[in-house]
Amino acid sequence: MGIMPNQYPVIWQAISWWMEMRLLKPAKLYLLTGYSKDRIERGIREMTEPLTSDFLHACVDVFGLRNSRQRGIEDTADVLTDEECIRLLIAPLTRPPRQGNLWD
Repeated sequence: MGIMPNQYPVIWQAISWWMEMRLLKPAKLYLLTGYSKDRIERGIREMTEPLTSDFLHACVDVFGLRNSRQRGIEDTADVLTDEECIRLLIAPLTRPPRQGNLWD
């Protein structure tokens, strides 16, 4: 099915969130994924930059996300479909906020 243009804002928001969590700058993500630094910066800023399947798979690998279809640590995201990569990337955004207990 591929990546639909209406999914770009949500995916870019998720990529931006993962970059904050992993303390990655666009230049570092560019080095790790091979995707254009300008396109990464524009995607984070405007949320409308087109995404490629290769970039999604590279982001899943860079952020260390795993799926049950990946047998072991040596499996890369190449075994995943685009939809599975998107689900892995946006998963933290769809979870409810963490509820603390009395000791937090």
